Amino acid sequence: MTKGIITRTWIWGIIGMGIGLVVGGVATAIMLAYGGTYVNARSGSGYDFVPTPGGTFWSTVVFICVGGLIALGGIIAQFVAWVGALVNSYQLPDKMWFLLTLLLGLTGFGLVVMIVYLIAAPEGYPGKARTEAGGAGAAYPAPPEDPYPRTA
Repeated sequence: MTKGIITRTWIWGIIGMGIGLVVGGVATAIMLAYGGTYVNARSGSGYDFVPTPGGTFWSTVVFICVGGLIALGGIIAQFVAWVGALVNSYQLPDKMWFLLTLLLGLTGFGLVVMIVYLIAAPEGYPGKARTEAGGAGAAYPAPPEDPYPRTA
């Protein structure tokens, strides 16, 4: 994966997770407002929510599930981007980016490490390095000239 693909995957993961959380949160609020009634709790303090099994309640349950699935897809996309960043940084000669990406990602600082990686890490994809070294979009560097040309 190139750094550009990792960046796009991670950003789409953030967007998907945000959309899923908003959809699920709004559906939960609608369900709690219109999908049932509140009765006095048996313990005497507070209230219990009793759902009314109608169209509003089941529609909101469906939207809560859809929002959860969208958020899960965003989380999976972010995980794929993190693994791509690990593979990309492992190919660098200096292994410090790989170690930072791995250790900070495993300890719960995934958001921070991915932001820093996307802003400051060098490209570790070998195809990109070959293209830049070859110049003019070449797939590989130009072969050396033959010092002893053959004559027919």
